[in-house]
Amino acid sequence: MDLIENNPFRVLGVKANASLSDRKQQANLISQYLKIGQSAKLDFDITPPLTTLERTKEIIDLQSSRMHSTEDKILHSLFWFVEANPIDKIALKHLTGSKDINKALSDFDKGCRDYKVSSDNYSAILNHSTLQIIAYSQHRDLQKLKEAIAHKFSIVSDSSSLNLLKDLVASDGMNTDVKRILDLAMPKLKELLKQLLPSENTDKLLLDIFKSNTIIYPSLRNGVIDALEKKINRLVDNTEKNRKETLEGFDYSLMIINSVNLGEHLMKKSKGPLREIEELLGKGDPVYTEIINKVYTEINFCGVLPFNKFIQKLNQNTENYRSNESLLRTCDLSQIVKLYRNALYDLEGIEVPIKQTMTKNKSGIAKINRDIKTELTPQPEPSSGSCFIATATLGSYDHSQVVELRVFRDEWILAKSWGKDFVKWYYHYGEIAARFIEKSFFLKKLSYFFIVKPLVILSRVLKK
Repeated sequence: MDLIENNPFRVLGVKANASLSDRKQQANLISQYLKIGQSAKLDFDITPPLTTLERTKEIIDLQSSRMHSTEDKILHSLFWFVEANPIDKIALKHLTGSKDINKALSDFDKGCRDYKVSSDNYSAILNHSTLQIIAYSQHRDLQKLKEAIAHKFSIVSDSSSLNLLKDLVASDGMNTDVKRILDLAMPKLKELLKQLLPSENTDKLLLDIFKSNTIIYPSLRNGVIDALEKKINRLVDNTEKNRKETLEGFDYSLMIINSVNLGEHLMKKSKGPLREIEELLGKGDPVYTEIINKVYTEINFCGVLPFNKFIQKLNQNTENYRSNESLLRTCDLSQIVKLYRNALYDLEGIEVPIKQTMTKNKSGIAKINRDIKTELTPQPEPSSGSCFIATATLGSYDHSQVVELRVFRDEWILAKSWGKDFVKWYYHYGEIAARFIEKSFFLKKLSYFFIVKPLVILSRVLKK
């Protein structure tokens, strides 16, 4: 909390609107103490909750340079205390005299009058918010902290109240404006929040604090979005660079694996920033849809480009069956299909141009992947397979009706264009059904009268 702990007005032990002569007199007092080897204990040390200051001659001499310009004085007074009216005087007496922080807060709160900034209450608002920030280490109430900061910055977000503060702490200084003060104060506030709340997302905190401030919020929001967009662009650029290097390889299986991993990594790392932009802008905002379309366009490339290289390699090897078979067996296109499935799941409810492209690519690659698996699956030899249901029903592989159905399969069913697919399907599901039938006398009877016998009759009719 350096902004308050080492505030030059605190180092000198004075109010922010103390005159130059008062500041010099206080500096001389501190120097006198230092000469005799003692440390001055001043009313505005506010220790605790603030930490003890270690003052030296060099530190005291440095303070005048920290309060040289109008902006310096306003900025440091923004995070310290002023005395502009009797209420401030009473509250500051409780703070510096009896060290009663709660009483001082209560007095300042009365002077704030609903926290609508005016010439009557701006100083009380400033003082109350400073003390509330100091007291955070004791009360740990995040809502109080956020409200204090919002109230404090409402003073410098308005030119009228800013001028009141300027006249109080730098009456002889040059004029300044709201933009200049905010440009100087916001980075310091951001650092203060990082020190007070190291585990919190500072950008989110700032957006929440200033959501009702029509001066600060728009520029703050745009700054946050710009930072998030730059972060996403770096992720996309790095993925593109690595993906291009991956596609230069000659191991097509590794190429697919690495490229898909790059796409998955980009998807994972960009989710957080994309979610933050969505919360700020909404799903339908063109800035958001443009950013998310860029991310998922690169994810699409991580899937479709290694697939294209794989297909090109197959086409080059049309006369080398063994080479192509090896390529088909080692390259797993299902990884690309999974990448697309995950990406399209993330894009549900979001309308972006790349979504349609990815849907088509997923469908096409999934079909080719199924065809490859079918091609590589050994087809059953006609004479070697069993008629599972008939065998289970009749109890013997060599039963005359089982043999008759087997011949019907080999000579009639497999001769049809759909025969191999049907037999493949039957070999999968027929075997499952047969396990149940062979264990039950009742199921055997049902199977014979409703499956086996009708099929035998049908086979005899069709073979004529």
